[in-house]
Amino acid sequence: MRITVRDQVKAAIITTMAEAERDRRCPLAAAEAAFPGVPMVVLGSCYGEMVSDQEDRWWQTVERVIDSELVQRAVASASSQ
Repeated sequence: MRITVRDQVKAAIITTMAEAERDRRCPLAAAEAAFPGVPMVVLGSCYGEMVSDQEDRWWQTVERVIDSELVQRAVASASSQ
């Protein structure tokens, strides 16, 4: 897959937003300061992508925990029979 300039710019903006959020700063304000002149619609799209990625990681964690618990119960159940 070819990474475009647009993808690279979005990745830089999202990285800045994520770092700001980790530092308990406003992601949008941090991106505006780091990348002056970027249209708000682009910043909003990047923010949405960042939040969506966070949600995906959360669901993956939940699914791994559930899968792990199901496997442990299945093994325990099979061992007791």
